Amino acid sequence: MRNTSIVGGDFINNCIVIKLDNYDTEISVINRKMGKINIIDNFEIEIGIKHLISLEAKKEFIKIITSKLNDYKHLKEIFFSVQNEDVIIREYPEIQRVKKRDLDGYVNFEIVKDMPVNIEHYVIKYKVLNLQKNIMDIQLILFPKYIEKICTEIAQNLNIKRKYLNMNFDIIQKLIDKKKIDLGHENCMIIENKRNYIILNSVKQRKIYTSTVFEKYGNEDYILSFLEKDIHIFYYGKEDSFIKNIKENEFCVDKLNLNLKVNSLNKEDTVDNIINQNLINIGVVV
Repeated sequence: MRNTSIVGGDFINNCIVIKLDNYDTEISVINRKMGKINIIDNFEIEIGIKHLISLEAKKEFIKIITSKLNDYKHLKEIFFSVQNEDVIIREYPEIQRVKKRDLDGYVNFEIVKDMPVNIEHYVIKYKVLNLQKNIMDIQLILFPKYIEKICTEIAQNLNIKRKYLNMNFDIIQKLIDKKKIDLGHENCMIIENKRNYIILNSVKQRKIYTSTVFEKYGNEDYILSFLEKDIHIFYYGKEDSFIKNIKENEFCVDKLNLNLKVNSLNKEDTVDNIINQNLINIGVVV
């Protein structure tokens, strides 16, 4: 059993949160009681989406997760968060506004038809980010069905019927909207910095317009070319040589300011690190 950390938030029952990445999987067992989020347990499995290339690999992965969560199989809710380079997120700015009743058809037949992928392999979602008299900004999300299937199989194997599938950038957007993240800027960039990859979120008018996944090592210069010197950059996750390199290249970079009420017996710096490293898992249930 790991050290318990408590973070303020709204009421939710006990639940499991699983964050699937390309190369590893983070699992949190979370309880919320009397306005506090209690991280009951925390696991990390060094197996991720990239390793699940065969049926046997998937079966073994699900078996490992089930074994880790054996003491928590009585819980009724399971949340997943996932975002990799196979999740396609595109911005369509200032396109002609259409009536709400026509929006589904417009997205499916006018926008999606031009995507250079087989759309049968994706769940199609979209958001209207900005609505004006004659124009609108649309964010299009194509979520791979193979990832959805993996999440469904995990939930079924744990015999937990209720599951909620989230994307990392949606969780960050929720935290922005709930003022749990203090940006201080209408327009900025937010980086999730993991061991092997980053997710670069472009924020306009406090809305995440694009969210792009980059493999980190060997691509540092390429990633730097996407950053803007005249815009503020915030990061959360690992504080490693990659972040140091961005700072040394004279970008305006700060650690993300998290407006989360913390109540724990752990040392303050330890609590801060726990929240920083587990922001997505915490953010799922905030």
